[in-house]
Amino acid sequence: MHIEKNMFENIVNTIMDVKGKTKDNIKTRLDIALFCNRKNIELVCDESRVAKPRASFMLEKNAQLLVYKWLKSLYFLDGHASNISRLVNIEECRLYGMKSHDCHVFMQTLILLVFRDLLLKGI
Repeated sequence: MHIEKNMFENIVNTIMDVKGKTKDNIKTRLDIALFCNRKNIELVCDESRVAKPRASFMLEKNAQLLVYKWLKSLYFLDGHASNISRLVNIEECRLYGMKSHDCHVFMQTLILLVFRDLLLKGI
């Protein structure tokens, strides 16, 4: 149950590019260079700095705002899930206080609806 919540938080925080919570960091990009054949998201090294190109699985800021506004307007039937709209902070672009059951409902029913048209088809 808590493993699913942790996986949900890792996936959503990475897709939504939440500062300090994303799993897309320098070490991950170095591992991509070692183990994967994805030249478009490897680190780019110049003489004085290292640049991390934006990955295709991360949403742009306007798409993130669309997702958070949609979640803010979302309501469920009584007993199905808690009021997810209370857990959305649009100003900070974050989800706060999701319980394990809320994450389960999001993973099982909402994740396909939310990211279907916003992400590329191969992701």
